[in-house]
Amino acid sequence: MCKKRRKALAVGVSLLLAVTSIGCSSQGVADDSLHLPKHEPTPKKQPPKLLSDEEFVTLVKRLNPELDDETFELIAAAIEKYSALYNVPENLIISVIAAESQFKPLCKGTLDDTGLMQIRYKYAPYWAKLMGINPPQNREELFNIDTNIQMGTYILKRLLNRYDGHLEKVLVAYNAGETYVDNKLRQDLSLPQKYVKKVSRYHVELCNIPLTAY
Repeated sequence: MCKKRRKALAVGVSLLLAVTSIGCSSQGVADDSLHLPKHEPTPKKQPPKLLSDEEFVTLVKRLNPELDDETFELIAAAIEKYSALYNVPENLIISVIAAESQFKPLCKGTLDDTGLMQIRYKYAPYWAKLMGINPPQNREELFNIDTNIQMGTYILKRLLNRYDGHLEKVLVAYNAGETYVDNKLRQDLSLPQKYVKKVSRYHVELCNIPLTAY
């Protein structure tokens, strides 16, 4: 993720900020393989490298200084892949991971919250069914970086659609559940801000754009 792409992403998120009451809110990944003459072998496709993104690297290394470069690359590649697939801003995914697990792939929550995006294993089969993928057969499979980030990004996309890009509702629902948010809204009660502000702080660190107006 080069600086030019970072600026483009920041602009895209700022546009989402303008059309929602709180802040920033594809079908597949394009095939960019080279078309070479038949006598030349097609080079092996390499995973995306985001190590040049200074803000991203700084954030990850600050939160998890023990993370090795190979694991970092796997995380970065999955973020880029599923951001494109589900049309969810990369900085939003990164900020949620930072808030949920501090980029610790084997993070375990107080219940059955699992992995980088703290997916609850209890509900993983439900999400997998909606996504049209095989559910993890055990909790260990949910620690898989690609699987975890795909499921977490899909959940964000679903919530963005359900709440029309309203990030306060999206983030509280990601953290506490849709039923919780819907009950609060039904009773005309305000939503808690602690988690929203936490995610927003990481987002500001990445691109100087807040997710919410304080």
